Amino acid sequence: MNDIQYKAQADSINVEDITTNTHKRSLLRRLQVPGGGDVVTDLSIQSEHGEGSSIIDYVPEDINDIGWLGYFIGKSEHLKNLFLYPLVHPGSIDIESLYKALFRGVNNNKSIESIEFRGTDLLGGKIFTMLGPFFKNNYSLNRLCMSRCVLADEGCRAIALALGSISSKTLTKVSLQNNLITDEALADIITSLSMQSRIKKLDLIGNRLNKQGCVALSSLLSCSANKLQNITLCGTDINDEGIDALVPVLKMCDNLDVLNMNGNPSVTTRGWQHLATILEDPNSKITLLDLTGNYVYDEALAAFPSSLGNNSSLRELRLSKNWWYTKHWSAFSKLLCDTSSVNSTFLSNHTLQYMKVYTASLEPLLDLNKKKDKKEVAMIKILQNHNDINMMPFFEWELKVLPLMISWFQKASAITTPENFKPNILGPRKLSSIYQFVTSMPMLFVEVGLSSLEDIKAAQKQQHELVMLELVEKQLINLSIC
Repeated sequence: MNDIQYKAQADSINVEDITTNTHKRSLLRRLQVPGGGDVVTDLSIQSEHGEGSSIIDYVPEDINDIGWLGYFIGKSEHLKNLFLYPLVHPGSIDIESLYKALFRGVNNNKSIESIEFRGTDLLGGKIFTMLGPFFKNNYSLNRLCMSRCVLADEGCRAIALALGSISSKTLTKVSLQNNLITDEALADIITSLSMQSRIKKLDLIGNRLNKQGCVALSSLLSCSANKLQNITLCGTDINDEGIDALVPVLKMCDNLDVLNMNGNPSVTTRGWQHLATILEDPNSKITLLDLTGNYVYDEALAAFPSSLGNNSSLRELRLSKNWWYTKHWSAFSKLLCDTSSVNSTFLSNHTLQYMKVYTASLEPLLDLNKKKDKKEVAMIKILQNHNDINMMPFFEWELKVLPLMISWFQKASAITTPENFKPNILGPRKLSSIYQFVTSMPMLFVEVGLSSLEDIKAAQKQQHELVMLELVEKQLINLSIC
C-alpha cells in the first residue's frame, strides 16, 4: 500500500487486524499515543526478540505487518531512537520489499534523533536512497551510526549523498564502526561531512584510513566551521603518511578534546614522534590521547614528555600495551616534578593525571595532579622536594615581596595534604626564608618592618634567633594585612 491507502484505513483499522501478537499490538498502540503516558522512545526492528534488552523490539511477520509499523513510526511524535538489525533470515522474505514498506512510513517521521544500523543488509547502499526523504526532511536527527555493515564503494557513495542531503545541519555524531570501508570510499563519506557544521564526534573504528581518507579528514578539520571534539581512529590501519597529513591541522583544532588512535601498529617511530608535536602548543585543548595497542618504542616514547613541557590540558595519556622501558620513567617523573630548582618545580606539569602505567614512581605524582587547585599542587611539590627555598632571586624587590611570601606559607599550611607530606616542615622553612631576607638587608627591614629599634636590640641581646624571627614574622603579617 502507498501512504494514501494507509491513511485512508488508519482511522478504521484495529491493531488486532494488523497482528495477532500481543506484544506488537501493545507497541503499535503506544506509537499512536500523541504525548505523555506510556510512549515509545526507543525501538529496534529485528529478526527475533532480544533477551535482556531494555530497548523495545519489533519482529515483522510480513510486508503488511512492517508496512503498518512504518506508518505508525511516521506518525509518532515521541520516538527518539531507531535501531535496525538484520530483518530476516536469508531467503525467507524479500528484504528489499520489506525495507520499501517500512521506509515509506519512516520517511514521514520528524521526531527521530538517532538512527542506527547494526549488522544490517544495506542492499549495496539502496537503503539510503530509500531513506532520502527522511534525511532531507527530519530536523531532529543528530546521530547516525553504522556498525558491522559491510559496504562496497558504491554503497558508500550512496551514504555520502545521503549525508550531503541532510539540510537541517543537525548531525552531531557520526559513527562508522567495523564496516570494512576502503580508504577511497571513506574519503567520499568524510568529504560529505563538510556540509554538516555541527558534528562533534566522529568514529571511524575498523575502517581503512590511508592517504585519501586522511587528506579528506584534514580538510574537514581545517574547515572554519569545524566543531569536532572527539575523533576515534581505532584500528584504521593509519600509517606515517596519514599522520603527516593530519598533524598540521590537529595543531590548529581549537575544539578537539579526545583523540583515540588505539590499535594502529602500522605507525612507526617517526609517525608517533610527529604526532607528539600536537601537544607542544600551550593552547592545545586535547585532554585525552589514547595510543593503546601500538608499537611506541624507545625514541617515540621519549617524544611525549618533551612535548608536554608547556601543555596544561592533557589529563590522560593512554600508553598501555606498548613497549615500555625503565629509562623513560625518569623523563615522565621529571615532567611531573622537576626538582632541579624551586622555579622548575613550580613550572612542572600539574595537569597529567592518568597514564595507565604500572610503576610506583609515577602514581603518587599523577594522583597529586588530580587536585583541582593547581596552585596547591605546585605548593605541595615544592615543599616535598626543597628543604631550603632560595629567596635570593627576590632580593631585587627588597621587602615588597615578603608579605606575599608570608601569605604563600599561610596558604600552604591550610591545604589538604597527601599522606606522604608532613605539614610540620612548614615552620622551619618559613622562618628560614624570612631569615634570608633579614640577614641580607637588616637595616632596610628595621626601617619598614619593626615598630621600634629597641625591639630588635632586645632580641639581639637575648641572642635567640627564633625569638627574633618570630617577631619579624609578626610584623610582616601586619604589613600584609595593611
